Amino acid sequence: MSSSSKCGCPVVMDLNNTFRFMELGASSSSSRVLNSSSNQLSCFTSVRSKSQRPLDPSCRLHSLHHPSYPSLALPLSRRDCALRVRATIKEDTNVVTTEEKVNGDCSAEIEHSILTALSPLDGRYWGKVKELAPYMSEYGLIYYRVLVEIKWLLKLSQITEVTEVPEIEKMTNHDVKAVEYFLKQKCISHPEIAKVLEFFHFACTSEDINNLAHALMLKGAINNVIFPVMDDLIEAICGMSKDNASVPMLSRTHGQTASPTTLGKEMAIFAVRLSIQRHRISEVEIMGKFAGAVGNYNAHLAAYPNIDWPLIAEEFVISLGVSINHYVTQIETHDYMSKVFNAFNRFNNILIDFDSDIWRYISLGYFKQTTRAGEIGSSTMPHKVNPIDFENSEGNLGVASGNLSYLSEKLPKSRLQRDLTDSTVLRNMGVGLGHSLLAYRSTLQGIAKLQVNEARISEELNQSWEVLAEAIQTVMRRYSVPEPYEKLKELTRGRTVTKERIREFIKGLELPEEPKTILSKLTPHSYVGAAVKLARMVDTAVRATRKNTNVSTEKIKMVSGKSSCESELVNLMALSPLDGRYWAKVRTWRLT
Repeated sequence: MSSSSKCGCPVVMDLNNTFRFMELGASSSSSRVLNSSSNQLSCFTSVRSKSQRPLDPSCRLHSLHHPSYPSLALPLSRRDCALRVRATIKEDTNVVTTEEKVNGDCSAEIEHSILTALSPLDGRYWGKVKELAPYMSEYGLIYYRVLVEIKWLLKLSQITEVTEVPEIEKMTNHDVKAVEYFLKQKCISHPEIAKVLEFFHFACTSEDINNLAHALMLKGAINNVIFPVMDDLIEAICGMSKDNASVPMLSRTHGQTASPTTLGKEMAIFAVRLSIQRHRISEVEIMGKFAGAVGNYNAHLAAYPNIDWPLIAEEFVISLGVSINHYVTQIETHDYMSKVFNAFNRFNNILIDFDSDIWRYISLGYFKQTTRAGEIGSSTMPHKVNPIDFENSEGNLGVASGNLSYLSEKLPKSRLQRDLTDSTVLRNMGVGLGHSLLAYRSTLQGIAKLQVNEARISEELNQSWEVLAEAIQTVMRRYSVPEPYEKLKELTRGRTVTKERIREFIKGLELPEEPKTILSKLTPHSYVGAAVKLARMVDTAVRATRKNTNVSTEKIKMVSGKSSCESELVNLMALSPLDGRYWAKVRTWRLT
């Protein structure tokens, strides 16, 4: 049975026979990033195999054949994908075309797509994290490398002693035109720039360029992508706090009933904690170096001994919006990166705490979750509405913390004047930040579904009159009633405590009439202390944690033309280096 897909390709799935050919093709869009609004379907088309090798029985795709279904045409939707994956399977013998067979395993070389991505950030979750790609990908690294190289040439043109490089600004309309020439590889054809080609990368080691590129990548990603979502998250929790400031709720310490609070005040705690850590991230000074091969300006001074190169480097680095680190080896020390990633981990750990608390409140019935038409909670239990957004967030925060913890631990360490271990590790910054971003958005999505079940919260309070024991024994202490704690312990511990029993106990106390009246009117609903006030003041508390430390960062403008090699462009935009720089080394598809 066959039909036509939305992109015009025939869709063939005959479940009585095994697949002969599976091709996940591209829509007409040039890449998943440049046409992010597209959501075209992939196509299954029938094509004869080029070569055939028998599969191991353990390698057969049994799930593709089921006798209960004669044939079925399935339109398969997916996010934009510029590449194709081919797995050729012979109809009559269940064989798959392979590039190689190693140790009896079936394997096939496949190309990169949303469905074949090794990182879920570049596959399943791409649509939720793609804003990071212009910064935290190979594309971003190359973009900022080019930018730094051009900016350095411009800086050289402004140094009086460097007479070989004229004032380029007048010729190129500053760096915009210069970057254009460089990216199009037309510098040689431009007569003025052609004269100073040797001054590209002048006196630089590669790490002079790379460390500044990484600094700008990190700064751009955090300021333009991460912070706005963090702020949305904190604002959403502040909203929960204010909306529920007066909703009394039973506390639990050690899992047992404890003095009441309000739902809003408990939310306010998380809003303030997260805001503090968000501010800690913004306080970190992004550092850069530009001091040559071992940090001493050796080549600079050999070429132009009369120039104050440390001052020139400082001016140049600061002009990029980065602080200078003069005391370096070949690489910038990465201490600031360690500080940034540790701050992210603190933010993420607090959010895990929030996610797990909301999860428990849902299980207690304090929150209901709104449902969407057609949404499935469990494949076998139709009644369920699972807290999947908070679970997804918690899981992704765990993955992010593992990545960011390693980055913060490893990056400050480098053998002698440098080793190359930081190079491959730095390519994983997008992994930790990507999973963090995904988690923040999952939590936001979960918050939007919550509805407070005040009836359930009130019911629990009505069943927990023992929580007033703290208030009663504290007033007894004030008025010197002997053994207040012991008397309340005898009344309440391990016993069912009712409203009537509490009132009878208060009535028998040797207290002045005023405090006795106050205690008699106290209920689990009213015994919330200053919780209401604290919840309503959450915005003030959050503002107190903030200072205007954010520096505006220019957003990357994506190249919009068609790529001559779509696969290269898609790989460049991957957040995980496994789906980007290293894809060719890990793309073998193994059927085991």
